[in-house]
Amino acid sequence: MDRIGLFAKIWIILIFLNGISNAQDLDTPDTTQSDSAEPITINLNTFVESSQVPLNRKVKYHVELSWIGDLSRIQIEPIEQPILTNLLLEGSGSSNRLEPVDDTRFRAIKTITYQFKPVEMGMAYVDGLMIKYQDTVSGEEDELQAQRVMIEITDPIEQGSGGGVKAFIYVFLLVILFGAMAFFLAKYLNKRKMNSEALPEQVCLPREYLTRISQDIDPKSTNLSEMTSRLSKIFREYLSRDFHIAAREASSQEIIEQLRIKQLDANDLNKMKELFEKLDLIKFGGESVNPTEFSNIYGTIETFLIKQIEIWNKQQEENNKEE
Repeated sequence: MDRIGLFAKIWIILIFLNGISNAQDLDTPDTTQSDSAEPITINLNTFVESSQVPLNRKVKYHVELSWIGDLSRIQIEPIEQPILTNLLLEGSGSSNRLEPVDDTRFRAIKTITYQFKPVEMGMAYVDGLMIKYQDTVSGEEDELQAQRVMIEITDPIEQGSGGGVKAFIYVFLLVILFGAMAFFLAKYLNKRKMNSEALPEQVCLPREYLTRISQDIDPKSTNLSEMTSRLSKIFREYLSRDFHIAAREASSQEIIEQLRIKQLDANDLNKMKELFEKLDLIKFGGESVNPTEFSNIYGTIETFLIKQIEIWNKQQEENNKEE
């Protein structure tokens, strides 16, 4: 009985160990089979930034590949230099980025950029590129064919044309500047013209005629009647210009009346009345002129002119204060 019990115990232990072994076999994955990968779709897009490029500008050509998945899953083989017409390759570069598609997936984008220099005006072409790649997960290899791209090379543009807005501002400011300069120059010239036109009116006429009679009239002349006639003529000319009256051809009475209208001082008006009455007697009465009479006539006119000079000086002082 002891042997039978011992065999029974050994049998139970073997059955238990066999069960554990089978459970481990069920939990261990089958490494003999390779993981299956879902197929991936790759999109190819080739384009230039502008289909018309000036001769003195660069042509930028982009090759863009994109797929949904890991960026490292697709391995791009080196791309041969594109075949160019009317273009020269100046440089190239590449960049990678990820864009979210949804909460769990991303779109991988790989971009290769070429920069070309135009040779001459006309049409230019970039022949289609052959792009080979490998899916590192599935091990599949494939290739993509890019389409031919056409560019029109146009007339060169001025190097400073890119700052059109700034150029417009500079021109606008220059127009304002020259306009302001022209305005102030015209204002200055106009003021100068007005001053030049007003200059004759600012001349002191009584001083001018006082100088004139001192030069043209000789109190020691042997023909004092002639000197008196000349003095009367000069004085009438002065009254005509300074008081703006018709004194050259008017009678003595008309001159006195016009001076009264001009509000000449009453004392001066009486002296002028006596003066012209004396001149009329000499002119129309045929009286001879003695040195004393001539000296009185000359002195009356001289005193009148000196007083008018003083009045003119006071008016100029007042005008200067107002300015």
